[in-house]
Amino acid sequence: MHYLPPSPFPASWHRRVVCAALLSLASMGTAHAAELAHITVQTSGTTASWSSADAVVEAVRDTVVAAQVPGAVVQLLVQAGDKVQAGQELVRLDAQAAQQNAQASAAQVEAARSQAQLAEKELARQRQLAAKQYISQAGLERAQAQLDAAQAQVRALQAQAGAASAQSGFYVVRAPFAGIVSDVPVSLGDMAGPGRPLVRLYDPRQWRITATAPQAIRPRTLVRVS
Repeated sequence: MHYLPPSPFPASWHRRVVCAALLSLASMGTAHAAELAHITVQTSGTTASWSSADAVVEAVRDTVVAAQVPGAVVQLLVQAGDKVQAGQELVRLDAQAAQQNAQASAAQVEAARSQAQLAEKELARQRQLAAKQYISQAGLERAQAQLDAAQAQVRALQAQAGAASAQSGFYVVRAPFAGIVSDVPVSLGDMAGPGRPLVRLYDPRQWRITATAPQAIRPRTLVRVS
């Protein structure tokens, strides 16, 4: 039915065949990312002869979307045939444990900030005592070291909390580009994990037609798209 000719064929021949193939893609249905096609070509010469070949019409951009983290599927937000936009939510996984971890990390940050504030006040008090020569220089340096350690702890916990927050975002699977959903091979309650397909998505704006041409086909041919 459709055939993408090899390079020896004229450029105009390329355009006619590809246009005819793309027009006929409307009959495939929006839920198909690839379709088996059949082409018939006629070789010109003293005696016309017909040859046939199988071809595959498929989307150039066709991808399987998977989760980056393990978790149970709690929401399926699309089904086969749906049109989606880039960034649109497709699947939600159970993120309860990740959210609790993120909340615990945030609480640790707040506790570390309180300790840093106390260390800062203690350093200010020690400076006042040192100015009156009530304490030694070593005592002042210890207070400064305690403040530095408390502030370093805050920064470390902030980084940990940021990582925990980002991790919780992985439990929402989004579309990497605008396209059409061709398959959703999971059900509610299924366990997802890295590498397990959740949604198959393709871009209907670009198609590729692949066929193995018989040796009998010559540069001068007529193509029947059926």
